[in-house]
Amino acid sequence: MDSEVVLRLDTGDVLVTFVPTAPEVLPGVVRPAGVPKVRLLARPESTPATAVGSLDVVAARLAADGVAVHPGLEALLDLPEAAPLLHTLETYLELACSAQATAEALHLHRTSLYYRLQRVELLAGTDLKDGTERLALHLALKVARAAGRLAGS
Repeated sequence: MDSEVVLRLDTGDVLVTFVPTAPEVLPGVVRPAGVPKVRLLARPESTPATAVGSLDVVAARLAADGVAVHPGLEALLDLPEAAPLLHTLETYLELACSAQATAEALHLHRTSLYYRLQRVELLAGTDLKDGTERLALHLALKVARAAGRLAGS
């Protein structure tokens, strides 16, 4: 069974990954002088990856730690009138950024969908054409849902 490995750096950055086992040390990795030791945390057996998606497990862990993942999305989470935009963004990302599938799922004309996505980009200061941004937004939405900050959480 895969184990969750959480790397917390002195800078406050968090890196989460999954490995086949949770070793005490990483073989073949030599820590240079001055680099702090990294604590490896195994995911509790009570939350197996098969119960929920791996991204959901990571999001729940980050939400529990209070980690902010995307600053632009934080601003939208605080606006009650942004709920439809957040729902649109979440649906779009869940449906692999398929405009057709998202428009159908939300019962929107594609022009309306594109307008909403442009509003998200503007208000969140992001670019949905950037894969890294899409990943950060998707993870941030999962974290917000795990923390109960999204409508319908």
